[in-house]
Amino acid sequence: MKTVKINFAGFWGSFKKDDNLFVRLLRKHFNVEISDNPDFVICSNRGEPFEYMKYDCVRIMFMGENMSPDFTVFDYCIGFDFLQFGDRYMRMPFAFYFNDGIFDVFERLSREQAKQILKNKKYFCNFIYGHQSSHGMREKLFYKLGEYKPVISPGSHLNNMGGGEKRCSWKEKKDFVRASKFTIAGDSINYPGFVTEKIVDPFICRSIPIYFGSTRIDEDFNTDAFIWCRSESELDKTLERVKYLDTHDDAYIDMLMQSPLLYENQLADLYENLEKFLVNIFSQQPRDAIRRVRFFAAEKHENQLREYMRRCEKTPEFVKKIKSFIK
Repeated sequence: MKTVKINFAGFWGSFKKDDNLFVRLLRKHFNVEISDNPDFVICSNRGEPFEYMKYDCVRIMFMGENMSPDFTVFDYCIGFDFLQFGDRYMRMPFAFYFNDGIFDVFERLSREQAKQILKNKKYFCNFIYGHQSSHGMREKLFYKLGEYKPVISPGSHLNNMGGGEKRCSWKEKKDFVRASKFTIAGDSINYPGFVTEKIVDPFICRSIPIYFGSTRIDEDFNTDAFIWCRSESELDKTLERVKYLDTHDDAYIDMLMQSPLLYENQLADLYENLEKFLVNIFSQQPRDAIRRVRFFAAEKHENQLREYMRRCEKTPEFVKKIKSFIK
């Protein structure tokens, strides 16, 4: 079995280099060696800015945040945009990233299971965020639904449950979402294809999402399983839909029983395609897997990003500004 030397850069704090979805898929075909001198680096834009510029090898970007791929810097990209670029691009939004490769959280409920879940609900609706959205729709949904019933907000943004600036931990968030009939599940921007965990978390916790974000969300998830507020003009319509489901248990249970997925094997097919995408890259000799242009204007572009990376390492305040810009 071929040995491949890889490393990871720019991922979130809890990410484990030797135990993640990418390594798990690659180990089915290769001996994977985590190395400080890799032939391949898998990157993300959710951690330290431009950390991947330390590595002058094959770069594979996994887009977790709302940035489109820079193919001048990356040889390959796994992102959220709807585009085609030979063997260099695959679409897999962050919403579908499950670190352990297990996605049975989307299994359909029986009617009895759904009834019991509804019986255990404590709150009408939750809103859990750490910052304002770019479009303001999350906030508009918060206030609009609040005209009908109180919406709990235990996070640091628009907090109404005490705790002030304290961030809501994932465990706390999960408990609040699980106890809520509805969840305001708005992505931070409304960009076609940009879909994150915001809609997935309530699905996992069996709370009905009220979604605003990707204008093509119906190409990723079953719209019968959530409430889609497409624009500000639909706020009143959305509130009426929520009121109906809140006061008609059978209708609420019917929606809760819907599969969030478009078809039964959707995620299995997606992960199979991801595996093929990765195998194609790592089966090549590193020098043959390079796709990016490495001369003239492209080289200047890379050098400028390396300089930004060096500034980030030297100046904590600069890092804060870059992270704020990315958000």
